Parts: sequence; structure tokens; C-alpha cells
Amino acid sequence: MFSSLRTKLTLSMLITSLAAISVMALVSPLLLEQRFEDLTHKEHLNQFVELIQRFKKQDPDWGSPQSSAALASQLAQIQAQSPIPSEQQGNRSLVLTMDLSHSEYVVTDPNGHIFVAAGEYQVGEQLPPAALKRATPLSQNSDVLGYALKTGTTNLNNHDSTYLVTLSQSMLIGAAAGLMITLLLSLTMGRQLIKQLRNLTRAAMEMSKGNLDQQVNIKGDDEVAILAREFNRMCQELQNTYAELTASNETIKAQAEAMQELSLRDELTGLHNRRYFNQQFRLMHHQAMRYGDPLTLALGDIDHFKLINDRYSHQIGDAVLRQLAQLMQEEVRESDVLARYGGEEFVLLMPQTSNDQAEALLNRIRTKVESWPWEKICKGLAVTISFGISDKLEKDMGHSMLVDADNKLYQAKDQGRNRVCI
Repeated sequence: MFSSLRTKLTLSMLITSLAAISVMALVSPLLLEQRFEDLTHKEHLNQFVELIQRFKKQDPDWGSPQSSAALASQLAQIQAQSPIPSEQQGNRSLVLTMDLSHSEYVVTDPNGHIFVAAGEYQVGEQLPPAALKRATPLSQNSDVLGYALKTGTTNLNNHDSTYLVTLSQSMLIGAAAGLMITLLLSLTMGRQLIKQLRNLTRAAMEMSKGNLDQQVNIKGDDEVAILAREFNRMCQELQNTYAELTASNETIKAQAEAMQELSLRDELTGLHNRRYFNQQFRLMHHQAMRYGDPLTLALGDIDHFKLINDRYSHQIGDAVLRQLAQLMQEEVRESDVLARYGGEEFVLLMPQTSNDQAEALLNRIRTKVESWPWEKICKGLAVTISFGISDKLEKDMGHSMLVDADNKLYQAKDQGRNRVCI
């Protein structure tokens, strides 16, 4: 029965094809499931990062046990409430996009204080050092916001699970169809058919791993050729969809970065705003205290600015603010932080700078402002500015430095304005 070479070749083809299709049917769902788990895990980490970033805007003391407990309390309250319509979500400081009631993650602040519990760990505890080493850092621009420790299997949402089951079933149906085609054509196609099916199987397995750039070159009008063309078409459609999603994600990312930049800029002058200054001041003050580096802060105020608004109009006042911001930007260094502090007041933070160096810089700015032809903006207009400087470093998060610079600014005003006091 099996004596002829043709029969042996046919049997060999059938066994080989059956093995290849079986591998595809068994391995592809596992690879797809692993792929979905990896993507879901990454999405969860991104959501935790976004959650912490939102909370940090409320509580700048992030990293303390009290701050972690406050976030845990907010999450518990939000989780206990019914979903809020999207048009009302803007009224909430934190909006959950995931269900934390059955979370498989333990999430902590940068010091290991737990605010999302799972497994044996409870809210309010501090994650042991050994467990913290196994946790995944939640980072944003090299800044570690916290840690997430996975304690169980990643939970796929209903949409992902349904899609995974459907895709797995489709792969099984395709495998069964491939086996039937092999049975019908094995007597005539020989080794070429095996080669073609192997190429198709390899491409399908690569696609299941996420490598969507797959094209199978099979000519003809038989069932295998049709299957290959449909496979190529499906790969192309998936590639196009993936490219569109990637482009959309890049657009969203660019818009988010632009919004972030706008949130830290003063709309009128284009300078950084007080929020950005506060962030940089805390960081630079901490570094200066730790390493003993010089740090100088200056507060500047336009002389008689209210009189300019009253005499020439608020539009002229706005033009003065814009021009003065430009003049100051032309003189400061890239390492300096120049911001509009409020109204007609500006603040300049100068790292690695002594009082004498700061005084020389501010006198150049003051002279430049005084000599600029302000009549270009309005006839009869003259503008000067006064500065107060402080290099007072104390362990009070910079409060003493701000108060000292403000006092020196008032001293400059009392001494006749258009001057720098240190």
C-alpha cells in the first residue's frame, strides 16, 4: 500500500503540512495572548504614570506618606462612585480609566508607600526593599514618579479578550482550511505545495508576533494562491491600520506636549509662568543647598506701571510688557530661568551666580530698558525697571530668598526706582 514513491511522498506532504498547520494553530494564539498581555501591561503602567501626574498637580509634596495616603483616599472615593458622564469629567481632578477594585498591581510612590493594594500588600504600608527592587519604575522624562509591582496575571478587558478569541478562532479556521486544501491537492502539487504552505505558515507566525510587514509570493489560481492573496491583503490592511494608529498617537503626543508647554508659558509675554518658575526654583534650591553651589534670585518690577496703564491705556501696557520681556530674554543666559511672576513683576533665577555677577547682569538689563526708544510704542512713553537681588540660602525651600529679594526690591523703589539693590 505504501510501496510506491508517490504514496510515500504524498504521506510525507500530509504529515509535514499537518505539523506546520498544527504548530500555527497552537503557537499563534499563545503568541497573540502574550502580545496582548504585554500591551495591556504597558497601558496599565502608562495609566498609573498619568494618574500620578494628575495628582502631583494637586499635591506638590508627592513622595511623603501623607501624600500617598491622600491619593489612596481619593482613589477609594472615586472607585466607590458610579461612572461620571464624559461631559462632567472636567469637574474632577482625578479621572479613573481603569478598575482598581481587582487590580493585580501594587502601586507606590517613589519611596515605596502603597496607594494601590493587591495580593498580600495593603494601602498605607511600605513595600519591602526586596519587592521594590522587582517593581517596575513609573518614570516620566527620567523622573521616577513611583513603582508598580505585578502580583498576578494581567487582566485583559472584554474587548481585548473577545478580539483575541475571535482572532484565535480565525487562525484555527484558516489552519483547518489549509489542511483541507493540502489533502485535495497533495497528489499533484508535491514538494512545491509543501514549500508554499511553509512560507505561508512562517508569515502567519511572524504576523502573530507583531511583525505585520509580511507578503507571501505564491502565483496561480488554486486555493493556496487565493489564501496567500487574502493573507497578503490582510497583512497590508493591518499595516495601514497600524500606520494610521501610529500617526494618530504621534499627533496626540505632539498635541499633549504642546499643551504642556502652553501650560508653563505666559500667554502675553511668551516667558515662562510662575508655575514653571516654582518647579525650577525648588529643584535648583535643593541642588544649591546639597552641593554648596551659589544661587541668586532677582525680583524685578516696572516702575510706575499703573501710571502707564492709566495714562496710555492697557493696550500700551501690554505692549510694554511684551517688549520688556524681549529685552530681558536677549541678556539672560540659557541656564537662567526668566519668568513673569505676576502683573508687571518678573523673576530671574541665576544658578552658579554670585551677587556681584547678578548685579552686573541686571544693571545691563536696567540700562537697556531705560535707553530703549519707547516712543516707538507711544509718544512720550518712558519705561524703567527696578530689581532686588538675594543669594540667601536657607533650609526653607527658598522662602527666605524670595522674601529677601522682595525686601530689596522695595528698597530700590524707596531709593528712587530705576536701580538694583543687593
